[in-house]
Amino acid sequence: MAFAQQLQVQVLENGDGREDPEPPPPISREPEQRSEIPDDPNQDDIQYNYHPHSKRPSEACTLREYLLQESARRRVPSTNDTPWAPFHTRIDFEVAEFAQENMLNRAATNKLIALIRRCAANMEDLTIVQSADIDKQWDAAAKKCTDFKKYDVEVPYKNSSGPTTVTFDMYARPLWDWAVDLIKDPSLSRCFVWDSVRMFRHNGNSFIRFWNEPWTADALWEIQSKLPDNPDAKPCPFILYADKSKLSSFGTQKAYPIIARLANVVVGVRNSDDWGGGQVVGELPVVQVDTAESGKTRYVNFKNAVWHASFYKLLESVARHSKTGIWTLCGDGKERWLFPVVLILAADYEEASVMTLIRGSGGNHPCPVCLIHRDEQSDLTIIADLRTAQGSKEAVETAQSSSAEAGENLLKGLGLRKVENAFWNVANSDPHHAASFERLHYNHSGLGGDHLIGQVKAHLENLEGRAAAKVDKHFNSFPRWRNLNHFQSVTNISFNDGSKHEDIAKMMVYASHDVLTNKAGFLLLQCLRSYLEVDVYVGLELHTTETIAAGRRHLQKLDRLMKEYRDACVNTPFADKNWNFPKMHLQQHAFDDIVRKGASRNFGAKIDESMHAATRAAYLRQTNFKNVTPQILRSLHRTLVAKYIRDQLDDQEIFLDDDDPEQQAPSDTEAVGNVVVGSRKTPTSFADLENVMKEDAAFARFRLRFAEFLNTFLPAFGYTLPQGKRVALQPTQEIVPFQFLKVFFQSLETWIDDTDYLRCSPSFHNSERYDAALVKTIDGHIFVRLVYVFTYKMEDKTHPFALVQALDVGTGARTAKDKALGLCRVRERQRKHCEFISVHSIVRGAFIVPDFSRKGDYLVVDIIDADMFLRLRGLYPTYISES
Repeated sequence: MAFAQQLQVQVLENGDGREDPEPPPPISREPEQRSEIPDDPNQDDIQYNYHPHSKRPSEACTLREYLLQESARRRVPSTNDTPWAPFHTRIDFEVAEFAQENMLNRAATNKLIALIRRCAANMEDLTIVQSADIDKQWDAAAKKCTDFKKYDVEVPYKNSSGPTTVTFDMYARPLWDWAVDLIKDPSLSRCFVWDSVRMFRHNGNSFIRFWNEPWTADALWEIQSKLPDNPDAKPCPFILYADKSKLSSFGTQKAYPIIARLANVVVGVRNSDDWGGGQVVGELPVVQVDTAESGKTRYVNFKNAVWHASFYKLLESVARHSKTGIWTLCGDGKERWLFPVVLILAADYEEASVMTLIRGSGGNHPCPVCLIHRDEQSDLTIIADLRTAQGSKEAVETAQSSSAEAGENLLKGLGLRKVENAFWNVANSDPHHAASFERLHYNHSGLGGDHLIGQVKAHLENLEGRAAAKVDKHFNSFPRWRNLNHFQSVTNISFNDGSKHEDIAKMMVYASHDVLTNKAGFLLLQCLRSYLEVDVYVGLELHTTETIAAGRRHLQKLDRLMKEYRDACVNTPFADKNWNFPKMHLQQHAFDDIVRKGASRNFGAKIDESMHAATRAAYLRQTNFKNVTPQILRSLHRTLVAKYIRDQLDDQEIFLDDDDPEQQAPSDTEAVGNVVVGSRKTPTSFADLENVMKEDAAFARFRLRFAEFLNTFLPAFGYTLPQGKRVALQPTQEIVPFQFLKVFFQSLETWIDDTDYLRCSPSFHNSERYDAALVKTIDGHIFVRLVYVFTYKMEDKTHPFALVQALDVGTGARTAKDKALGLCRVRERQRKHCEFISVHSIVRGAFIVPDFSRKGDYLVVDIIDADMFLRLRGLYPTYISES
């Protein structure tokens, strides 16, 4: 029986279910083993349709085989016997690695070496005696990877004093040389995918297309179509990111790193910190502010010209090979005709404006992708013409050959700058097409974190009483959840962290739905909820035809609700809010980018942003604060070389003795089927447990009720009763309690195994501290709160069980508010009606928060992650509407 039907039945029987006058029927539980992928080819066929130029026939396999193939795309262990060379010994390298990882300066490194040499009894393998020795070996090892070079960049500038030429220092690894380091590495050969492919999965009725990696999307397919019709001609796509960051506390010292990744490397390698992942490949010059010229068009154009002239130094080798291709011997021993292209530009809006040379938010057409007018950005139904590199190039050339006034008017009308774009030199690399929807800045720190949450705070401040304090109290009362920031206060604090903005937005509807009850405030919460639904779809790591269509529908719903909210704000203090800003409009391009480039993680900047930390650490710990750029880049290069050597050293140790204690699971955990029970406590007898927990109604008659459960559970699910007799437990018999669960489940988002970590401790008498879970029953699925997790041994077999408080009491007819805000409401049974389940029946964890306006009611946070969002829509289609 579906959950919605269970609710309807209970409403008919118990009214609104709040009194719960009779003990509810027992919960029938069905054990669920670790997620297995069906082998039925009619249900789970995967089909590969390769690009025609590859001359590869279409292929088909089961979903299981597909996932196994994808998991096999990993590094091949290196066979290098002395990967630490040119360091004299392995211990030399590891000391140098430690110093580098911890950003030790010369004095600290010398002290470390001195302490090691004093403490060690046998020093034959440590040949270094001071930090200068380490420097010499680092300098020798630097040749293992492409190093930075210094380039002089000369840019003409005509200021109030007259024309001049300004010279800047640009540091860059020649981009093609850096890429070849990866392409030729045999250990990475399995990680490369050289052909564009269209992927399909059979859903039981027909094949539907899906997108995840860049090579499954349209842009690479189109690029490969433009290459010679030769099976060896392959695109080599780059993902590039650039952004300034502050190095000093007062912002007087800045860095401007460029980070590169190869888009045809599997995401596990592409996004890792290991060798093969994203790396700093360049350092752009920072143009010092000229207060006399700041704000003038010629000065802004000059700064953009410096950016592109400098960036071209990085792109020069790539630009040369992009037109004719270059034959390259790859790490798998095959020679390929490679054509480098810039597929993705990952950047915040300000940087994307520089990359595409538009005039930014103040221009007539402020979108880097299309020609939407600045006064139409809030209307997501308007489809404007797309920009193209060819169109922009022709406009700039026309302006350059026209009078200054005519040229400026032409470019101003298009929102362009009179500067030549470095990306025009790279074949098949349109910067307007490469510019991508950046979820971190456009959503979490943009439309959601800055604008919608900002409006919510404004509405709270406008209310009488202590509305903001009430919302803060609700935030502080929410239970903690893994990978979710917990906040004591949000309404009076400004955050500069996209992940915090994201988590605040996720929780704001649940914290304020009983506070913002007026028309405009309630419509604002509907807009926020709709934005969150769009954000979930944008953030999916695997898309299908259905999820793309659903995401577009939700985007249109957001547009409709935003218009209703703006109408409701007329003649209110919130009428002056201008919603015509780029991060509102750019939502319209999100799903087009996914179709063209794969899942949004491919063009997100979150990983790149995190790499600024290494630059700041190098500045603070390994420079003398003078002429810092060469010193920082030397440190970053040493880190890259260390990663390269470390990966090879780790390869030597992948086959460790199974008896090695470091390879064993922690002694306080126990794996059983699809779960791991952990944080083992001292075994306790039934009598002791009932005595300790005598004030908790959940543990009343614990031993007798558990025996009754076993006598029903064991035969029902194929287990024999001990010695063929009904179980009769003695007060002195013991069980083993545990305080957490690790649950494995097959993700509906990515189709691969995922995990949830759930807490449960009998020492927590406050039930709000218990985690909840989604449980599979014979009739369907219900939510429960974990009260007590334990194992019981019968005839040499250990079984994991849990005492749970079911959240399955009828909540009555669904209210209009719950429908409008997408609230999934559940209600708990009385504590005395807690029941036992097999832990195997737990599907996954569930984040459930109290409804502060209705005691005993709880709300399931479906937008906590994409799997829960999709799972609830699959389980309860009549309960949660997508309208």
